[in-house]
Amino acid sequence: MGFNRNGARLFLDVIAKACKLSRLPGFEGGLRRILGNEQAVTLLGVWAPFCAVVDALIAVDDWYNKKDANDETDTGGSEDGTAG
Repeated sequence: MGFNRNGARLFLDVIAKACKLSRLPGFEGGLRRILGNEQAVTLLGVWAPFCAVVDALIAVDDWYNKKDANDETDTGGSEDGTAG
């Protein structure tokens, strides 16, 4: 792989993807059909601010993504090393 990742960064990436998908047209309507109107409103009332916080955190702190992309110790090889 070549990237220095950890569980927290992966979790943040997955949550960001989930937030992005939740903005697709039809998401809210589908959620209302699945959960019912009252439960969907409750979930969306928490989900929308949560996604706003995640988006803000990612926008402010891109250091890890830049570090992963430009890691000086990364030789570009496989994570198992090279056969010698």
